[in-house]
Amino acid sequence: MRKIPAALLTCVLALGALLPAAQPATAATATTVVAAGSTNAKALFSNAGGYVASNKSFGQSYYLKNIKSNRTGVLQESRGGKWVTLRSLSWRKQAGSVNSTAVTVRTTKTTATVVKKYRLVVNATKLEKQWVSATATLRHQNPRHYTGYKRTVYNTIKKYCPNVIILEESRTRSYTYSTSLRMNVARRPAGQLLKYAALHECAHVRQFSLYAPSQQPTLHKKLNAIYKTTRGVEMAADCMAFRMGVDSKLIFGTYTKNCAGARGTAAAKLLAGRKL
Repeated sequence: MRKIPAALLTCVLALGALLPAAQPATAATATTVVAAGSTNAKALFSNAGGYVASNKSFGQSYYLKNIKSNRTGVLQESRGGKWVTLRSLSWRKQAGSVNSTAVTVRTTKTTATVVKKYRLVVNATKLEKQWVSATATLRHQNPRHYTGYKRTVYNTIKKYCPNVIILEESRTRSYTYSTSLRMNVARRPAGQLLKYAALHECAHVRQFSLYAPSQQPTLHKKLNAIYKTTRGVEMAADCMAFRMGVDSKLIFGTYTKNCAGARGTAAAKLLAGRKL
C-alpha cells in the first residue's frame, strides 16, 4: 500500500471533522387501505359478494390508515386488457386522527350481463408508497335475462324488486345479504310457498336498501321494539310480503301473521321506501 504523506493525512482528517456524517434516506412508509365497516381491509368491493345487479352502481367506502399527507388515487376498470381510469379520488389527512377521510368508490352501471374487473390505486408520495388493490372480479347481471327457476322467482318479485341478484340455494331456507342485497332462494318452494319465500326476501332487500350496513343495528332495534321480539326484521318482512300479495291463509311456517296496528304501519312505511 502506498504511504500517504503526513501533511495530507492531517488535512483529510481536518476536513472529515467539518463534514456531517451522511444520513440514510427516509424510507417511504407502506400504505394501508381499510374498507370502512369491513374486516376485510384490502378487498375491493368485498361487500358486493361478487355480483352487481343491472342498472345499479355498487359503492363501498375506503379510508387510509396512518396517513401522513393528503393522497390521490384512481379507480380503474379493465377494458381490452388495459386499465382505464373511471374516476380520480382524493383522501385528506384529518387533524387529530391517524386515519384519512373516507372515499366511496363505485362500479360502472350497465344493463348487460357481463363480467368486469376493477382495481383501486393509491398514488405514492415522498412519504408513502403506492398501493394497488388486488383485482376485483364482479359479475354484473340483468335479472331480466334469467331463465328457468330464477326467472320464475324474478317474475314473482319484479314489481317490487326489479333490479336484484337472484341465486338458487341448494339448502331449504332462503336468505338475503344485507350488504350486497343479493337474494338466495331455495329451490324447494313452489306455488304459494314460493311466492311467500320470494316476496319475503324481496322485503328484506327493500328494508336493507334503506339502511347502510353501519345503520342496520338501528333498523333491528326499532323493529324489535315495534314487534316486541328479537326477530322484528323477519316479522316485518312477513307483513311486507302480505302487503305485496301473499295470502297468509294459504301458507305455513311464517314468522308472524299478526300485522295489525303499529306492525302494519311499520311494514307499510318500509315498503313505501321510507325509514322508520
